[in-house]
Amino acid sequence: MLGGLAFRAWDRGVWSGGEGAAYAPWSDVEGSAADRITRPLRAAILAANPHNTQPWLFQVKDNSITLFADRARHLGSFDPFRREMHLGLGAALENLVLAASAFGFSASVVPVEGRLTLSPDDAPQVVARIVLRSMPAKRGALFAAIAQRHTNRGPYRPDQPVGAETLHRLTDLVSDDSVRAILVTDKVARSELGALIIAATVRIVADPQMSADSAHWFRTDRREIAAHKDGVTVDTSGVSSFLRAVSKMLPDLDAKSADQYWLATTRDTQVPTAPVLGILLVRDRLDMRAAIAAGRAWQRLHLALTAAGLAAQPLNQPVECVDRSAMRGDTDDMTPAIDKFTGMPGWEPTFMFRLGVADSAAGPSPRRPLAAVLMA
Repeated sequence: MLGGLAFRAWDRGVWSGGEGAAYAPWSDVEGSAADRITRPLRAAILAANPHNTQPWLFQVKDNSITLFADRARHLGSFDPFRREMHLGLGAALENLVLAASAFGFSASVVPVEGRLTLSPDDAPQVVARIVLRSMPAKRGALFAAIAQRHTNRGPYRPDQPVGAETLHRLTDLVSDDSVRAILVTDKVARSELGALIIAATVRIVADPQMSADSAHWFRTDRREIAAHKDGVTVDTSGVSSFLRAVSKMLPDLDAKSADQYWLATTRDTQVPTAPVLGILLVRDRLDMRAAIAAGRAWQRLHLALTAAGLAAQPLNQPVECVDRSAMRGDTDDMTPAIDKFTGMPGWEPTFMFRLGVADSAAGPSPRRPLAAVLMA
């Protein structure tokens, strides 16, 4: 029995969370001068992205880099317009620009104009072109935070608020003509917005197609993680080390059980322990450039939070419901509900999140190596 349990623990990777080839990119962000123009891409592949789908491809030629959306790596009904995919691509761009400066390059970024649609085409699509030119290297706190930034899904400390001055600085960091940030700290408003996030989660788990499309990206044991090097793992779920070990030892949950666990965690831990809930707004959530800009803003914000010793996690279920309703032609009741917290006519929500002081540090997510995302 002991031998069987030991084998099960080894086979399921109980003791190997965050270790192995799937996690090597986190310790290789510096690369070397020999990498030349590809060196900043080692940081780009560590960016935040939906369900850790890593929907990027890069093509390098002379002193330019072309960023492609790998449209096959999407969440289906969870992200029917690939809006969240483009948020992730924007986050990769932000990391690339910060790393380019740290390695002695200026980066001129030209995003592609376009509108996000329900097109089923999975062919890679150009998202932005970046031209790098030599300049004196300049490193900052945001670049230093790239390899330390991880999504923290565990409990935060609701009795340890984030100071008003810090929140004001964070808002200024990500707000400009294309993106606005709203941070909700009032207890009553936070409770009401949290109730909306929970209601959206209930709606999602009751949708069989959304449930199936989400479950496709769950990675449960070391073999799956080693093979795919992507997706959501138990190690990044935010539960205690004891519960992580137990979860790995037990048989895999079916999609319905996993959804109920997600709902319970959202309702009982993530929403009620968050001292701050946030919303990113754009003029048009289905404008490609706006999605890219919002993704860059989220990455910049998350890096700043990491540098300040704070934690963050997306809680974008309400906006995902907005997209799902648009896909099905249903009445959108989520946008008007979110608008009550923003008070900004002419701006649309595209991303929602929480931030605060975490009880414990978050672990890294698996990442595909740079060689896997370079196009000939």
